[in-house]
Amino acid sequence: MSQTLFIHAQLATMSGLSGYGLVEDAAMLVDGDRIKWIRPMDRVQTPAGVEIVDCKGRLVTPGLIDCHTHLVYGGDRADEFELRLEGASYEEIAKKGGGILSTVNATRAASEAELLDQAGPRLEQLLSEGVTTVEIKSGYGLDRDTEIKMLRVARRLGEIYGIRVKKTFLGAHALPPEFEARADDYIQQVCEDMLPRAHAEGLVDAVDVFIESIAFSVEQAERVFDAAAKLGLPLKAHVEQLSNLGGAVMAAQRSALSVDHIEYLKDSDVTYLVG
Repeated sequence: MSQTLFIHAQLATMSGLSGYGLVEDAAMLVDGDRIKWIRPMDRVQTPAGVEIVDCKGRLVTPGLIDCHTHLVYGGDRADEFELRLEGASYEEIAKKGGGILSTVNATRAASEAELLDQAGPRLEQLLSEGVTTVEIKSGYGLDRDTEIKMLRVARRLGEIYGIRVKKTFLGAHALPPEFEARADDYIQQVCEDMLPRAHAEGLVDAVDVFIESIAFSVEQAERVFDAAAKLGLPLKAHVEQLSNLGGAVMAAQRSALSVDHIEYLKDSDVTYLVG
């Protein structure tokens, strides 16, 4: 295997007690796809036949992890930026059929190939910034076939780009229009049809739910979490983004991998997230 020696680098080793385990003016020898050693520059003897890369004091870190993305979707929401600039809130836009539901319509209409073509450049941007592991959520289908289509695209992105992709089922992201005023019926479909089918195809690494006044209640989320637990799947949750419904505490008590957004989390609830 070929060897590459990186010299005059600031190396974030992620070890020790100092911030990021930073080693100043260091060298790192990479043998194929493995780091062979890390040393201060004053202790380096250059092996014969290696490629040398002078980092000139730049910071070298482990591959970055983007643990929350909605990378696969159809259409865009460019028109909503103007509404936000004019003072409209996220909740107001959502209640008028914008936000998540506008993207749902475009995602349902797109083919798997079209979604793949659109998602590729988004992933390439992350790769250019040092991301080597990415979580990709579904949640813009809100029906079995489109949710599965999104997760297949997520899996295919990992295959094409050689990056680790973690696929999160977010079928309970919003209430689809065909289930208006029937949220409990939709949650039943998520639990009994959509999630089991996606899991059977090997497309689910974790299960997420949006707990909010414009999405689903804590009780409805618990039903989804119960279904995920039966399949042995870890949990995540979108919580406390627009209000505090207690979703973060519930998810933490169920040992969720993460609770995301949490803008309205109470200070007193932070302790539930520690551990």
